[in-house]
Amino acid sequence: MSTSPESPPAPTSAARLRESFLGVADATFAFQGQLQRRLREIDRKALNAQVLVKRHGKDLAGYGVVAQSFREGAQQLQDAAAVVQKAIHPLMLGFMQTLRDSSHIDKLRDLPQAVRSHAPALQGALQRHRSELDARGEQSRLAGSRLRQALARFENVVAELEYVVVNGRIEAALKGDARAQLAQVSADMDNAVSQVRELLRQYVEHIEKVLP
Repeated sequence: MSTSPESPPAPTSAARLRESFLGVADATFAFQGQLQRRLREIDRKALNAQVLVKRHGKDLAGYGVVAQSFREGAQQLQDAAAVVQKAIHPLMLGFMQTLRDSSHIDKLRDLPQAVRSHAPALQGALQRHRSELDARGEQSRLAGSRLRQALARFENVVAELEYVVVNGRIEAALKGDARAQLAQVSADMDNAVSQVRELLRQYVEHIEKVLP
Protein backbone atom coordinates (compact mmCIF):
# COMPACT_ATOMS: atom_id res chain seq x y z
CA MET A 1 0.00 0.00 0.00
CA SER A 2 1.43 3.33 -0.98
CA THR A 3 1.89 5.95 1.65
CA SER A 4 1.30 9.61 1.13
CA PRO A 5 4.42 11.78 1.22
CA GLU A 6 5.13 13.50 4.46
CA SER A 7 4.20 17.15 4.70
CA PRO A 8 7.17 19.51 4.80
CA PRO A 9 7.96 20.85 8.24
CA ALA A 10 6.37 24.17 9.13
CA PRO A 11 8.80 27.05 8.81
CA THR A 12 10.21 28.41 12.04
CA SER A 13 9.53 31.95 13.16
CA ALA A 14 13.08 32.90 12.14
CA ALA A 15 12.54 31.40 8.68
CA ARG A 16 9.30 33.35 8.22
CA LEU A 17 10.96 36.55 9.35
CA ARG A 18 13.89 35.91 7.05
CA GLU A 19 11.53 35.52 4.11
CA SER A 20 9.73 38.75 4.99
CA PHE A 21 13.00 40.60 5.55
CA LEU A 22 14.41 39.51 2.20
CA GLY A 23 11.20 40.57 0.47
CA VAL A 24 11.38 44.02 2.04
CA ALA A 25 15.09 44.31 1.31
CA ASP A 26 14.60 43.44 -2.37
CA ALA A 27 11.62 45.78 -2.74
CA THR A 28 13.48 48.61 -0.99
CA PHE A 29 16.60 48.19 -3.13
CA ALA A 30 14.52 48.28 -6.33
CA PHE A 31 12.46 51.23 -5.09
CA GLN A 32 15.49 53.32 -4.11
CA GLY A 33 17.30 52.74 -7.38
CA GLN A 34 14.32 53.40 -9.63
CA LEU A 35 13.20 56.39 -7.58
CA GLN A 36 16.54 58.15 -7.94
CA ARG A 37 16.47 57.65 -11.71
CA ARG A 38 12.93 58.98 -11.93
CA LEU A 39 13.75 62.03 -9.80
CA ARG A 40 16.76 62.88 -11.94
CA GLU A 41 14.53 62.62 -14.99
CA ILE A 42 11.95 64.97 -13.47
CA ASP A 43 14.64 67.48 -12.55
CA ARG A 44 16.02 67.35 -16.09
CA LYS A 45 12.60 67.88 -17.64
CA ALA A 46 11.89 70.78 -15.29
CA LEU A 47 15.16 72.36 -16.39
CA ASN A 48 14.21 71.81 -20.04
CA ALA A 49 10.97 73.72 -19.42
CA GLN A 50 12.86 76.68 -17.99
CA VAL A 51 15.34 76.68 -20.89
CA LEU A 52 12.46 76.69 -23.37
CA VAL A 53 10.84 79.65 -21.62
CA LYS A 54 14.09 81.64 -21.65
CA ARG A 55 14.62 80.84 -25.30
CA HIS A 56 11.23 82.31 -26.29
CA GLY A 57 11.39 85.28 -23.93
CA LYS A 58 8.27 87.26 -23.09
CA ASP A 59 6.11 85.20 -25.45
CA LEU A 60 6.16 82.44 -22.82
CA ALA A 61 6.14 84.63 -19.74
CA GLY A 62 2.98 82.97 -18.44
CA TYR A 63 4.47 79.51 -18.80
CA GLY A 64 7.55 80.67 -16.89
CA VAL A 65 5.56 80.43 -13.66
CA VAL A 66 4.74 76.82 -14.48
CA ALA A 67 8.35 76.02 -15.36
CA GLN A 68 9.51 77.50 -12.06
CA SER A 69 6.89 75.41 -10.25
CA PHE A 70 8.27 72.35 -12.02
CA ARG A 71 11.73 73.04 -10.60
CA GLU A 72 10.38 73.75 -7.13
CA GLY A 73 8.28 70.58 -7.26
CA ALA A 74 11.28 68.55 -8.37
CA GLN A 75 13.26 69.84 -5.38
CA GLN A 76 10.38 69.06 -3.02
CA LEU A 77 10.33 65.51 -4.37
CA GLN A 78 14.06 65.22 -3.67
CA ASP A 79 13.55 66.46 -0.11
CA ALA A 80 10.60 64.13 0.52
CA ALA A 81 12.54 61.20 -0.94
CA ALA A 82 15.44 61.95 1.42
CA VAL A 83 13.06 61.73 4.40
CA VAL A 84 11.77 58.37 3.13
CA GLN A 85 15.33 57.08 2.74
CA LYS A 86 16.13 58.18 6.29
CA ALA A 87 13.01 56.45 7.64
CA ILE A 88 13.80 53.19 5.82
CA HIS A 89 17.16 52.63 7.53
CA PRO A 90 16.01 52.08 11.15
CA LEU A 91 13.22 49.79 9.96
CA MET A 92 15.64 47.61 8.02
CA LEU A 93 18.05 47.57 10.96
CA GLY A 94 15.20 46.53 13.25
CA PHE A 95 14.31 43.67 10.90
CA MET A 96 17.89 42.43 11.01
CA GLN A 97 18.03 42.54 14.80
CA THR A 98 14.65 40.84 15.10
CA LEU A 99 15.81 38.11 12.75
CA ARG A 100 18.91 37.54 14.87
CA ASP A 101 16.93 37.30 18.12
CA SER A 102 14.32 35.00 16.55
CA SER A 103 17.04 32.71 15.25
CA HIS A 104 18.61 32.45 18.73
CA ILE A 105 15.21 31.71 20.27
CA ASP A 106 14.46 28.97 17.74
CA LYS A 107 17.83 27.30 18.36
CA LEU A 108 17.50 27.38 22.15
CA ARG A 109 13.88 26.27 22.12
CA ASP A 110 14.67 23.29 19.88
CA LEU A 111 17.33 21.93 22.23
CA PRO A 112 16.36 18.66 23.96
CA GLN A 113 14.74 19.17 27.34
CA ALA A 114 17.47 17.10 28.97
CA VAL A 115 20.10 19.52 27.72
CA ARG A 116 18.14 22.55 28.83
CA SER A 117 17.44 21.09 32.29
CA HIS A 118 21.16 20.58 32.92
CA ALA A 119 22.10 24.03 31.74
CA PRO A 120 20.02 26.64 33.60
CA ALA A 121 21.91 29.41 31.84
CA LEU A 122 20.27 28.37 28.57
CA GLN A 123 16.82 29.13 29.98
CA GLY A 124 18.06 32.52 31.10
CA ALA A 125 19.45 33.16 27.63
CA LEU A 126 16.12 32.18 26.11
CA GLN A 127 14.25 34.63 28.34
CA ARG A 128 16.75 37.37 27.55
CA HIS A 129 16.34 36.93 23.80
CA ARG A 130 12.57 36.92 24.19
CA SER A 131 12.73 40.20 26.11
CA GLU A 132 14.98 41.69 23.45
CA LEU A 133 12.59 40.48 20.76
CA ASP A 134 9.68 42.22 22.49
CA ALA A 135 11.71 45.44 22.65
CA ARG A 136 12.59 45.11 18.95
CA GLY A 137 8.92 44.74 18.17
CA GLU A 138 8.11 48.09 19.75
CA GLN A 139 11.05 49.74 17.98
CA SER A 140 9.88 48.27 14.67
CA ARG A 141 6.36 49.62 15.23
CA LEU A 142 7.75 53.10 15.81
CA ALA A 143 10.03 52.84 12.77
CA GLY A 144 7.09 51.61 10.69
CA SER A 145 4.98 54.56 11.81
CA ARG A 146 7.71 57.03 10.82
CA LEU A 147 8.07 55.36 7.43
CA ARG A 148 4.32 55.52 6.84
CA GLN A 149 4.37 59.24 7.64
CA ALA A 150 7.30 59.82 5.28
CA LEU A 151 5.61 57.88 2.48
CA ALA A 152 2.35 59.80 3.03
CA ARG A 153 4.24 63.09 2.77
CA PHE A 154 5.88 61.88 -0.41
CA GLU A 155 2.47 61.01 -1.86
CA ASN A 156 1.24 64.53 -1.04
CA VAL A 157 4.21 66.11 -2.82
CA VAL A 158 3.59 63.94 -5.88
CA ALA A 159 -0.08 64.98 -5.89
CA GLU A 160 0.91 68.65 -5.68
CA LEU A 161 3.29 68.29 -8.61
CA GLU A 162 0.61 66.49 -10.61
CA TYR A 163 -1.63 69.52 -10.13
CA VAL A 164 1.15 71.77 -11.43
CA VAL A 165 1.61 69.49 -14.43
CA VAL A 166 -2.09 69.72 -15.30
CA ASN A 167 -1.84 73.52 -15.19
CA GLY A 168 1.23 73.32 -17.41
CA ARG A 169 -0.56 71.28 -20.02
CA ILE A 170 -3.48 73.72 -20.02
CA GLU A 171 -1.11 76.70 -20.28
CA ALA A 172 0.77 75.05 -23.15
CA ALA A 173 -2.46 74.61 -25.09
CA LEU A 174 -3.05 78.37 -24.97
CA LYS A 175 0.27 79.36 -26.52
CA GLY A 176 0.97 80.14 -30.16
CA ASP A 177 4.09 79.22 -32.07
CA ALA A 178 5.73 77.38 -29.16
CA ARG A 179 2.61 75.42 -28.31
CA ALA A 180 3.90 72.12 -29.69
CA GLN A 181 7.18 72.36 -27.79
CA LEU A 182 5.45 73.33 -24.56
CA ALA A 183 2.91 70.57 -24.98
CA GLN A 184 5.74 68.05 -25.38
CA VAL A 185 7.60 69.34 -22.33
CA SER A 186 4.41 69.23 -20.28
CA ALA A 187 3.51 65.76 -21.51
CA ASP A 188 7.01 64.50 -20.70
CA MET A 189 6.76 65.90 -17.19
CA ASP A 190 3.29 64.39 -16.76
CA ASN A 191 4.61 60.97 -17.77
CA ALA A 192 7.62 61.21 -15.45
CA VAL A 193 5.51 62.20 -12.44
CA SER A 194 3.02 59.42 -13.20
CA GLN A 195 5.87 56.90 -13.15
CA VAL A 196 6.96 58.13 -9.72
CA ARG A 197 3.39 57.87 -8.45
CA GLU A 198 3.11 54.27 -9.69
CA LEU A 199 6.51 53.35 -8.27
CA LEU A 200 5.50 54.77 -4.92
CA ARG A 201 2.14 52.98 -5.01
CA GLN A 202 3.81 49.63 -5.62
CA TYR A 203 6.30 50.14 -2.81
CA VAL A 204 3.64 51.24 -0.30
CA GLU A 205 1.56 48.21 -1.25
CA HIS A 206 4.50 45.90 -0.67
CA ILE A 207 5.75 47.48 2.55
CA GLU A 208 2.28 47.52 4.14
CA LYS A 209 2.27 43.70 4.02
CA VAL A 210 5.15 43.52 6.48
CA LEU A 211 4.98 46.71 8.51
CA PRO A 212 4.08 46.06 12.15
